[in-house]
Amino acid sequence: MGARNADIEVLGAEVSFREVPFAAPLVLSSGPITGLTEAVAEVVVRNRRGTTERGTGSVLLSYPWAYGARAPRGEDRDAVLRSAVEQLAAELPDLGGPADPLRLGGSLTEAARRLASRQDLPMLAALVCAAPLDAAVHDGWGKALGEAVYQCYTAEHLGADLSHYLGPAFAGRFPGHYLRSTPLPRLPVQHVVGVGDPLTPDEAEGSAAPLTEWVVKDGVRCFKIKLSGKDPVADAARINDVHRVVATAPAPVRLSLDPNEGCPDPGRLAAVLHALAELNPVAREAVRYAEQPFPRESAGDLPGLPELTEQLPVLLDEALLDVAGLDALAAAGWSGVTVKTGRGHTQSLLAYCWARQHGRFVALADLTNVGAALLHSAAMASWLHCDAPAFECNSRQYSPAGNVGTAGALVVRGGELDLAPLPREGIR
Repeated sequence: MGARNADIEVLGAEVSFREVPFAAPLVLSSGPITGLTEAVAEVVVRNRRGTTERGTGSVLLSYPWAYGARAPRGEDRDAVLRSAVEQLAAELPDLGGPADPLRLGGSLTEAARRLASRQDLPMLAALVCAAPLDAAVHDGWGKALGEAVYQCYTAEHLGADLSHYLGPAFAGRFPGHYLRSTPLPRLPVQHVVGVGDPLTPDEAEGSAAPLTEWVVKDGVRCFKIKLSGKDPVADAARINDVHRVVATAPAPVRLSLDPNEGCPDPGRLAAVLHALAELNPVAREAVRYAEQPFPRESAGDLPGLPELTEQLPVLLDEALLDVAGLDALAAAGWSGVTVKTGRGHTQSLLAYCWARQHGRFVALADLTNVGAALLHSAAMASWLHCDAPAFECNSRQYSPAGNVGTAGALVVRGGELDLAPLPREGIR
């Protein structure tokens, strides 16, 4: 089927919401998350051949991540995000088409940008609200083709190459050039250690299981450590404590650091690394990268960042708002990107392609994905070539009740997530 036949139009879009309580708080530098709203989008699409399909996408409306320091009361932010999803759903059928999902995703991103401007929303919040609709469009497109979308991002099915989105360096290149020919059957799991998560049974209280229990239960060997960013010595001690608890088996331990914008500048993170190297050189060697240590607003102006990234890759997360700005952020010293479907399938796929083309570091990230969003994120991860391929799957820690149906069938064994239950159609 050629590109002309593969193009789709969106005939309609609907959204629904459900509350997802957390079994244990996820503590970030900004504070604890005890529950969030899942937004589920369903779209009906029809391609030029007349095939009609229904696509589904979902995301947790994580206002602590989406808003950052810009924050009215929590309940107001949730209501604002719900309303924004509904408004974008109403606009979606009028955004153009027939077209391929990258073009439609670009149009949806522009609609989110206009919405952010009208309502004084942070752009990241607008991207989160567009994400379930964007995912549903790609899902419907792939289902109408009868394939997993990752096999369809080629010249045969897309109306333009990547130069249309990422500049002349991508002439003649399509996303398929950067994806695996066959997906991985399993993904190493990266276990999240929140700022206040207990490490041992002596520290455990209430429903929170200690880290030692997770290590025994799931066999995890990769860990993302949330840091406060306030005190380099205390953060180094926390990393050392985690490493001491998990470094008991012969398999190597891999660590990443995520201050969630808690470090004011590169000097603060450099001080953490220095203190850790003095405290435990083995733990320092186990740290592979840091994810968005600095406030998103300062991403383009961080003196000392190039010197820091000579010691450790430092990746964009909250500051990754527009793939058009990636060249400038790379020039400012950032090492690469985190792929996070919570900011949108289109934006994530394009950012990944940009990073692979330029030899930049790529890692996977999560937004406590549950249900359909977890299946989507895991499937996408299985098709990517990442420098750090570990997959968070942190809903199994914080919101397991949200994983119903097929998502509940994903099992971690020996530190790896078995992807056999994935349907391998559309985005999943």
